[in-house]
Amino acid sequence: MEISIPTLLRIKPNAIYKIGKYLRKERFTRIALFYGTGIKELLGEPLAISLDSSEIQVVHEETIATNDAEEVIKSAFTLPGNVQAIVAIGGGKVVDYCKYAAFILQLPIISMPTSISNDGFASPGASLVVNGKRKSQKAKIPFGVVIDTEVIRKSPEFYTFSGIGDLVSKYTAVFDWKLAGRVKQEPVNDFSVLISINAVDMMVSYKHKEIRDLEFLRLICGCLVMSGVAMEVSGSSRPASGSEHLISHAYETIAPQPSLHGLQVGVATYAISWLQNNPEHHTIKKVLEDTGFVNYLSQNPLDKASFIEAIKYAPNVKENYYTVLSDKDNMARLIDFVRKDEYFGNFVR
Repeated sequence: MEISIPTLLRIKPNAIYKIGKYLRKERFTRIALFYGTGIKELLGEPLAISLDSSEIQVVHEETIATNDAEEVIKSAFTLPGNVQAIVAIGGGKVVDYCKYAAFILQLPIISMPTSISNDGFASPGASLVVNGKRKSQKAKIPFGVVIDTEVIRKSPEFYTFSGIGDLVSKYTAVFDWKLAGRVKQEPVNDFSVLISINAVDMMVSYKHKEIRDLEFLRLICGCLVMSGVAMEVSGSSRPASGSEHLISHAYETIAPQPSLHGLQVGVATYAISWLQNNPEHHTIKKVLEDTGFVNYLSQNPLDKASFIEAIKYAPNVKENYYTVLSDKDNMARLIDFVRKDEYFGNFVR
């Protein structure tokens, strides 16, 4: 199996001012540039200055407002034939759009996330809308990841809390994967497990978990990149996604007003780690407290009734995907926990 990992990786303040230099170094002089909604107005000027100063030619420019698979395919085949790389700057929608377009055209993609709400900016998959339904599709892991931590620091704090929620879920995801290995003899890639767990351990061991601190943000960004690499190494989402992600996907379908995916994942991770009797349950709780995640959710809770319904539906989200929730008795136990646990009341109303 061929494994790709990002060749270009820059996580630092004011990286947007050097993107032209980075592209020139990799010999990408003709690019297709895709913005997320509102991003050109916010960051287009410094980006253009950087590209112009390094004589990078933008042969196609587009602002993305959808992640519909049909639109991605249409856009991909309208790109000029001389494009050497695709550059995506913005949130998850534009990055997923471009990762899939790059996969279709077999072009390198440079991902420039303006928020870190999950590990998708560095993963080999893309969340797209197919026939009106959101689906995870195989895509191209970015050739490059360039993250301006000053931009991340200025993004709304709930995006960073979402990224933290997505990162701590590696504990429960790996537990589910190993459970599937024992019960269903599903192959488990030990190296991708190591990458995934080491990534979250690095965040856990960092002393000053202040989400506006540039060094802590750099660390979180790097950890999320490693999560994406773990998925590439394993050839699946298993090292990064387990029953907690299934609950989040189900909640997005059921809840009248879904929250950010990573926020939902973080809440589900706390509950699932209790159900698994996961040795990292208290670690997860402490990290969510120390970073401010719990305080934010207590003021912006999920809908309790919808969360319970999401637990019931979660095992149906992916076929033949064994997790701790595949046991109906466990499902009943978790629902009882969500209904009665006093601490969990910080997350739901």
